Amino acid sequence: MKEIADTGIIVALLTRNDLHHSWALAAFRAHAPLHTCDAVLAEAGSFFPDPVALLRLVSRGDLVIDPDFILSHEMPRLLELATKYSDRPMDLADACIVRMAELTPRCRVWTVDRSDFSTYRMKGRHAIPCEFPDSGV
Repeated sequence: MKEIADTGIIVALLTRNDLHHSWALAAFRAHAPLHTCDAVLAEAGSFFPDPVALLRLVSRGDLVIDPDFILSHEMPRLLELATKYSDRPMDLADACIVRMAELTPRCRVWTVDRSDFSTYRMKGRHAIPCEFPDSGV
């Protein structure tokens, strides 16, 4: 099973006072490495003035930039997804995560974004298998 990391779990992991830090830490301890893509990495990096902690996650292999997902090859489908969900609106990182899930027969997306990822669908009709922090957190 491929474990896929959205931006929120990465930010929560690297921010000790984040509401979901314990959940993110437990997820990485139990399921690393988590896979992600360039767009998510860039979005997560925008939350921190210093990229060292984020780069360490990648360099030690806890977070893997998925070699099976090539952004430039996926542009037609990403455009379809962003257009379909423009009412939300869907950002590039979310479109990439949905596409990564579509390309992976057995996967699970780790995200704090329950609202959007409960709405998004793979190939138009299939729910994306997700892990969310407890709603009581």
